[in-house]
Amino acid sequence: MNIKSARISCLIALAFALALPAGACFASATSPGTPAPAVSRKLDARLATIAHAAAEQRLAPLMGAALDRELTRSNSPLEARWNAAGQVQVYLHYDSYRIPPSRTQLRALGASGVVTSPALGVVQAWVPATQLDAVAALPQVARVTVPRYAYVKRAPHSGAIPRTGSVDTQGDQILGAAAFRQATGFNGSGTSVGVISDGAGDISQDQSTGDLPSNPAPWVNPSLPGSGYEGTAMMEIIYDLAPGAKLGFCGPQTSVDFITCLNDFASNSAGFLPNVIVDDLGFPGVAMFTDGGFATAVQQFAQAHPNIQLVSAAGNDATGFWSGIWNPTPVNTTINSITYTQAQNFGSTSNPNTKMSFAVQPGDTIDYLLEWDDTWIPSSQITKSTPNDPNDYDVFLVDGNGNILACNQGDNLGGSATPPSPASCPYTNTPAGPTGTPGPQPVQGNQWKNSGSSTATVYLEIFYGGGNPGKNLKVLVNSVSASQMNLTPHTAAGSIFGQSALPYPDEITVGAISASGASNGNDVIESYSSQGPVFLSQPATGTSTRMKPDFVGVDCVSVTGVGGFVSPFCGTSAAAPHIAGLIALLESGYPQQNPYTLLKNGATHLGTGYPNGVYGYGLVNVLASVASLYPAPSASIISPGANATINTGQTTTFSSNCSSNGAPGSMKALWNFGGGSNIPDSTQLNPTVIYSGGGVFTVTLTCSNAFGASASTTRTITVKVVTPTSTGGGGGGGLGFLSLLALLLAAWAARLPRAKSAIPTTSGIFMQ
Repeated sequence: MNIKSARISCLIALAFALALPAGACFASATSPGTPAPAVSRKLDARLATIAHAAAEQRLAPLMGAALDRELTRSNSPLEARWNAAGQVQVYLHYDSYRIPPSRTQLRALGASGVVTSPALGVVQAWVPATQLDAVAALPQVARVTVPRYAYVKRAPHSGAIPRTGSVDTQGDQILGAAAFRQATGFNGSGTSVGVISDGAGDISQDQSTGDLPSNPAPWVNPSLPGSGYEGTAMMEIIYDLAPGAKLGFCGPQTSVDFITCLNDFASNSAGFLPNVIVDDLGFPGVAMFTDGGFATAVQQFAQAHPNIQLVSAAGNDATGFWSGIWNPTPVNTTINSITYTQAQNFGSTSNPNTKMSFAVQPGDTIDYLLEWDDTWIPSSQITKSTPNDPNDYDVFLVDGNGNILACNQGDNLGGSATPPSPASCPYTNTPAGPTGTPGPQPVQGNQWKNSGSSTATVYLEIFYGGGNPGKNLKVLVNSVSASQMNLTPHTAAGSIFGQSALPYPDEITVGAISASGASNGNDVIESYSSQGPVFLSQPATGTSTRMKPDFVGVDCVSVTGVGGFVSPFCGTSAAAPHIAGLIALLESGYPQQNPYTLLKNGATHLGTGYPNGVYGYGLVNVLASVASLYPAPSASIISPGANATINTGQTTTFSSNCSSNGAPGSMKALWNFGGGSNIPDSTQLNPTVIYSGGGVFTVTLTCSNAFGASASTTRTITVKVVTPTSTGGGGGGGLGFLSLLALLLAAWAARLPRAKSAIPTTSGIFMQ
């Protein structure tokens, strides 16, 4: 969107009589030398930049650029979001001992979309940019921040496979769901699965091809329908595995919306009450060294609703994550009049390296975050008297020539490096100053867009900013366009965070291996699949380690691709709904059993240790999960009734009895006729064979039920070699050649006159 279109948007807002002064739509009338107007110190840095621009009547560039990014879905989850009415979405943190600001108060200031979240201690609202200071001045408001925005955990794909007809995920076969349905007859009926993702577009198209049900149709939350197609693809996967389960969807944009989705599902809206809720959303900027306010709110929901199992994608951040210990190396760098003397050393003592590198694709926007393990103040506990974290690291994104692309100098998340200048920090000219922005959490972050036409290699530098900050550091870099981030250096371990890091039973967390790899016995974790263990450390909660993920499912599976969604569908976003579908199958047929325990019992162990931080308990198989619930099969050989001795060349018939002992499904028999017999195995119940060679053979009958459980029994067969009759006659029941010739001659001689006779000799027959 250009300046002209931004002005049009502003004038439209005026037509609706919203509180956006006409002057705000045009360039600033304030000269460069004019002192900056006062801005409330309750506003976080990104909102302070907007409020400052509003006071100087130069909102159009900010608003126009933001709306353009939102239109193309290239906006960062760290930046403030606008609407065409000139409003900015905010979180109003209110003191926990006070009543939150009322809707009447907020509407009087032009606010709309007001949602109060007691669990997070915030009021979410759209506020006119020109009223940010006024809203911050309300006595109930402690601080005003940009909401925690969600991003989907979809991995980069290697190429789209167009789909037009009905498509089944490969996970249906790999994870044993198809065999489970055939063996038990259970298909998820009587259960419901809720999906939380970006959007559920083009459901009707999937219904027309039979890839989603029409009766009942998936329930979509009318208040939070979302925007996009990933939720549709997730529901397709669940429907493939558990076609009898009811489906529902909710599409949050913020962490407040996420909690609302959970509560709406639990309220049995429109008769939809899920047994399972699966999500594939992450919220950059939430706590990574503790559970934080958002994860705690999700945990509280889980504990208040034990009959609803939460399932979450682990994330796709393994290559875009780094954790380590503060390892300073001396520097002498001055930026905006601040001199830094220590920087993080990513190299060695003898060969220091202060730069973490990664590539950014042209047109892509990346977000970067740094957290350290000081005390994290949950949003529900923030008050007006809550101090900022006095300890600080500052983070800079630079190009290969050392030019600053984006930076943070201060105590919390920042805004874009432009405006005011691409070569300086964004807070230089704000009244709060570069180090006075309100925190209070120990996190720094920003975003940057590669506006060039080629891939850019950029570098993160971390400087000591003051105080005594925690020594444990975590860095997360995320791509808005879902390009895979490859940090150098990076550490995959510990890259699970937020609600996905919650322990079981609060949350089941799912990593991913590729469907093709699982089909070929190459069960290797996807390079991007986030890994554990989750390392937590900060003064308020202490140090602990959680083993995550819980399981791995399969990704890069086929979906219909409605709405232009990519197929194959890769990422932990695709793996998680497989596990949700399997839980629906188990709860449909075995409601008295714990599905987690069943999945754990049936999982194939992968990696080192059990469980471990890469695969958890392993790759699940729902058919194997329920095998232990049924009696073991039995196998008996009816004929021969005992060990037997036979001759070579003799036809022998074996007969069997394979009993399931009450387990559902059909039985399978497998005969092995002994090593060295050269007789191929047989799956017939009563096979007939001929042994051509002698020896002692152990014949084994294996009977298997539909769940893969088996029983075996054996017989010993001794085969005697029968020697053919020799050419010298006698023995073996046959006549030799000479004996036969003698008989023929005798018969001929009998027909001759009696004067002559045949006199046998030892050497033959002579006529005399």
